[in-house]
Amino acid sequence: MRMKLANRALAGMLLAAGGVIAAAPGALADDTVSLTLRYCWGGDAEMAAMESVISAWNDANPSIQVTGIGGSINAEEIVASVAGGTAPDMVIMCDNGAVAGFAHDNVIMPLNDTLAAIGADMSNIIPSSLDWVSYQGKLYGLPFGQDTYALYYNADEFAAAGLDPSQPPKTWEELWTYAEKLTKWNADGSLAQVGFIPTDPSNNIEQTSALFNCDFYDAATNKIIVNSQACVDWFKWYKTWFDAYNKDGALVNVIASRTGGDAGLLITGQQAMGIFGEWNTGKAYIPTNGPDLNYDTAPIPAIDPAKYGAGFMNGNAFLVTSSTRNPEAAAKFGMYLMTDNPSRTMALQNASVPQLKSLLTDPALTSIPHFQAFLDIANHPQAWTTPMISVYGELRDGLTNALDAVINGGADPQATLDELASGIQARLDANGP
Repeated sequence: MRMKLANRALAGMLLAAGGVIAAAPGALADDTVSLTLRYCWGGDAEMAAMESVISAWNDANPSIQVTGIGGSINAEEIVASVAGGTAPDMVIMCDNGAVAGFAHDNVIMPLNDTLAAIGADMSNIIPSSLDWVSYQGKLYGLPFGQDTYALYYNADEFAAAGLDPSQPPKTWEELWTYAEKLTKWNADGSLAQVGFIPTDPSNNIEQTSALFNCDFYDAATNKIIVNSQACVDWFKWYKTWFDAYNKDGALVNVIASRTGGDAGLLITGQQAMGIFGEWNTGKAYIPTNGPDLNYDTAPIPAIDPAKYGAGFMNGNAFLVTSSTRNPEAAAKFGMYLMTDNPSRTMALQNASVPQLKSLLTDPALTSIPHFQAFLDIANHPQAWTTPMISVYGELRDGLTNALDAVINGGADPQATLDELASGIQARLDANGP
């Protein structure tokens, strides 16, 4: 009973802060609205956290009741449910990559007018966080926790190599120099420790492109521009690492040996610097898998000093399906998620970056070791996201294949990117943005 009363009181404070008037607990209205939320988290702790958020809303809002359904989601499931008339009212996708396609195909509804109708105050949401739930100048969702990436590095290895752990590399030239000093070869030609690996644990296409001034798409002309000189130079940068460190497959062999999650090679001492997401600072990751690792985090190096400190942003997207009969009620619940306590609850549970300005200085988050870099990156004015276009999935897959062809197949970067740009442009022209 004490817990339930506490949840009601907490929810009332949250809703007041978010501009949504909470009904008196226990006062069931005759016109109660029932909403279904399909959310993407399926782990026991994740679901318990999300259900606590939903429960707090339901206790304070008897006239709008939300039922949550957890478990991993794919885009096809949501599209099929809308087409079949069985769609939930609301969806939280753990990857915003489907937003543009959903919007293009009218699977989800634009929220601008609905949010205006309920008097939603958006001023506490980080502006860049809204970019990755927008499409063609309209807002199609709300961000509910987000991811960004930074340079993780082994502070002990820095010191052993004569590098100052308080001065991480800020440019690509510095990264190369640091990596040379941190790389250790075995007598048989294998790598005992790699200074930096550009393609582990992922190819880091989205995480590094803008830091080379490589843009994928020009919205003003509706053109795919991945074949610009900046993008060609970016691909060549990847190739230089493999040319230097993959003799007889040495670099690939190190990558193949990784265990223990994204930062596995950093934890085992086989990698001194790497690009990883913020969740690796969470208690289920490095603190558990590498409790003795003395590491730090910093922004990823950039070609332009003005961009140093910025980063790629994406995250969990709250969406309202086009088939809901209660868009305003759904929008009210969405704005409840945009208040401090629901957002803090899921940010702490998922070790993710909050989308709210007010939480960037919240002691519960700023006190997490090595997490400050991610909070700063999220708030950088040049933080970026991927192009919100209907063919982005194809473009991303095409970039991955093109990079593999350049690194492992000896393909010419310019010719490869020219071909990719031409093919995706044709798809964009046929499909529309």
